Amino acid sequence: MANGGVMGVNPNTMNNPGMMNSPGMMNNPGMMNNPGMNNMSNNNAQPTTVMQPQVPGGEQQHPDAAGQLPLLQDMDTSIVCNPKYMKSNVSKLINSQAQLQASKLPIGIICQPMANFSEHVTNNSTEPNDPVELVDFGSTGIVRCKRCRAYINPYVTWTENGRRWRCNLCGMLNDVPSSYFSHLDQNGQRRDKLQRPELCNASVEFLASGDYMVRPPQPPVYFFVIDVSGVSSQSGMLQSLVNAVKAALDDIAGTPRTQIGFMTFDSSIHYYSLKSTLKAPQMLVVSDLSDGASLQPLPEDLLGNIEDSKNIILTLLDSLPHMFSGNNSSNAIASINTCTGPALMGAKRIIQHVGGKLLLFQASLPSIGEGTLKPRENTRLLGTDKEHMLLNAEDPWYRNAAIEFSRVQVGVDTYIFSAQYTDVATLSVLSKYTAGSTYYYPGFDSKRDGKKFEHDLTHNLTRTTGFEAVFRVRATRGVNVSAFYGNYFIRGTDLLALPNTCCDSVFTCELSLEEATLQAQVITVQSALLYTSASGERRISLHTMIIPVTNNIHDMLETVDMDCTLNIMAKQGIDVAQKIGFEPGRARIHSTAVDVLKASQGRLNMNNQMGLGGPQAMGGQYGANRAPQQQQQQERPIPESLLLLPLYAMALQKSLALRGGQDVRIDERAYYHALALNMDVEDSKVFVYPRMFSLHDMTADCGLPVDNNELINDPSIQYAGPDHIKLPNILNLSHDRLDSNGIILLDNGHDLFMWIGRTVNPALLTNIFGVSTLDNNMDLSLLEIQSESCDFAYRVQTVINALRAKRYRYMQLHFIREGDGYADAFFSRYLVEDRANFPGGNMSYGEYYGAVTRPTAGYQ
Repeated sequence: MANGGVMGVNPNTMNNPGMMNSPGMMNNPGMMNNPGMNNMSNNNAQPTTVMQPQVPGGEQQHPDAAGQLPLLQDMDTSIVCNPKYMKSNVSKLINSQAQLQASKLPIGIICQPMANFSEHVTNNSTEPNDPVELVDFGSTGIVRCKRCRAYINPYVTWTENGRRWRCNLCGMLNDVPSSYFSHLDQNGQRRDKLQRPELCNASVEFLASGDYMVRPPQPPVYFFVIDVSGVSSQSGMLQSLVNAVKAALDDIAGTPRTQIGFMTFDSSIHYYSLKSTLKAPQMLVVSDLSDGASLQPLPEDLLGNIEDSKNIILTLLDSLPHMFSGNNSSNAIASINTCTGPALMGAKRIIQHVGGKLLLFQASLPSIGEGTLKPRENTRLLGTDKEHMLLNAEDPWYRNAAIEFSRVQVGVDTYIFSAQYTDVATLSVLSKYTAGSTYYYPGFDSKRDGKKFEHDLTHNLTRTTGFEAVFRVRATRGVNVSAFYGNYFIRGTDLLALPNTCCDSVFTCELSLEEATLQAQVITVQSALLYTSASGERRISLHTMIIPVTNNIHDMLETVDMDCTLNIMAKQGIDVAQKIGFEPGRARIHSTAVDVLKASQGRLNMNNQMGLGGPQAMGGQYGANRAPQQQQQQERPIPESLLLLPLYAMALQKSLALRGGQDVRIDERAYYHALALNMDVEDSKVFVYPRMFSLHDMTADCGLPVDNNELINDPSIQYAGPDHIKLPNILNLSHDRLDSNGIILLDNGHDLFMWIGRTVNPALLTNIFGVSTLDNNMDLSLLEIQSESCDFAYRVQTVINALRAKRYRYMQLHFIREGDGYADAFFSRYLVEDRANFPGGNMSYGEYYGAVTRPTAGYQ
């Protein structure tokens, strides 16, 4: 199965653990999976594997070729992988398969292989790039294990005075190439270790040779496919798009090699020639959608080098909004119809010979030609056991098209703008299978949403991007990578195909034990991303981490990283919800919390195999009794590492991704699923349990930089942004913490909400907004913070800027007036510590905590 959201992995299908045994595996269309093997209509995952059968081992001395794994004492544990590249949710792993399964704790790795490879510039602040060194092995060739194909890394061990090295993933002894040889010191380490970045750093990049490519690196290509129907002009989307592209044009990744092209469509398709020899761009209109291929101009006429054709490109961009202003007429066919499918196929024919990035801007439901979609939103299904059916793509055309795009190395980023139902669930499949991203601006209005859209698009065009990439995760023999979450397509057995990848791309993988008892003292996880940089270099981004093994379940549970575990639980719950329903998805989250807490308190039931029953199976109540265990074990206190588990489990069930009821539109739900399945740890934490700040009573030092010494002396200080801006007090997510005399700021990682009490001091309003009252006739979307009016307003704006600084998607600020009907109710969805009005969510946090932590918590 290939699944942009989750992929299961089968231990019996792995027949070649090497990442690139044949260069043809990287880009050869023949290596693509048969579309028939990937049933994405219901997101069912078919297993794949990455592991070899386990061989018992563990020696004090270095035996010959028995395949025994290195010992923990032989590894340099001072070398650690930066968690922003790769992070595990446990610092120790239990060696018992039975205990791990009974505890129900998901074990996984969050990988963001290109994180912060470039400077991240936000609000005039720059976060410097971490040094990931580039290694060129030259004629020696990249050093890899001959059995499992793992790459040389700091945790391998050396024997025979440096002539052989033992792989820390499979235990094989490998010969050291003569040109790579170095004598060992008295500690058994190579004498040149500190001069070899790959031996003293957990993260490194290798310059790949010709063996890792089937064709020369192609120039980066950005091709824009733009819906110019009436909605685009009326909403101002087209003008905002032009503004963003013009702002980014000089900084698009890969310049001066980069090529760019444009296509617009309504009821017809419009091609534009950008040849540098022209004085102005030329347009060809194709109205016969059934014969678009024969009328299409040559690809070389439609792609222009950014530097050579810059004047032609700027002329075209300036003319686009005026060119289609006539589509505002309600009588024009072009104002309401869009031929999205034919336009996508036309774009594919233009760039398929080079690959690249396709950006689709869709303002309404596709209505003409192949890929036509019909309105299928049914509000009567919301909150029912059939709601999840609306989240599965209805038309297989888009899935098949995405697979074709992936085959020719084209990634698709999808931007959706309509105020009406647009079937986000189906359109987002284009990005899911091509390692792209989905952006959603419901009811787009340029005055309100233009800044967010322009920021998002500019960042997309200028961020560090890799092309023609593949990604693989390997683990120590005996550990199986059982599932992946993210946007990708599967090639072969375990190779994730990524036509595009970037510094924001995140992949999550679940780990499981293959054998009853793991023999290794320490496991290694290594991720390898092979990609072409925008400058045309073929590179391998490599990250390696080790996790010690323990035989005590409590030792493992005491090392749990709860934020990382939440990320994995969220993706598991969403996967279950998409496949079989939201109630089972919420039940998965709840039962995981119950069982993990039981295990942490010494109440591990080795005979219990939890199903997907949930609160509704118990009459709508959490915490119904299980049959008492025959032997009661002495209870332990809940370890500090798991204290947030009840709060996170409850918040996740009430989040926009999984909550019940009818207050989340199906397009909105589909978008949040696409977003959550690709979140990193920090984003998912704030998305599930937002941060709520009290602004009206913040201290005088809030909104100002915090001195580093002060942070060292008081680690409890909350700050944000590269300038370490001090944040106001954080409040519990409950109505009880709202004050009618106050102003509250809520951050969910995707949007910012400012809640304004009805009796706020008029002087405070004047200081912040320049108005003394917010009457019911005022359009709050036009409010702006007057940051230069006074110190308080400046510090409020600085806090907002600091919160935005770490998000690659612009967080738009929404103003909520207390008692403002729908807007107030919308804000209330984030107050997860209160009772919610949907089945299974009718507990406050205090009630839920008691339900999941009492000795009899569980399911019948």
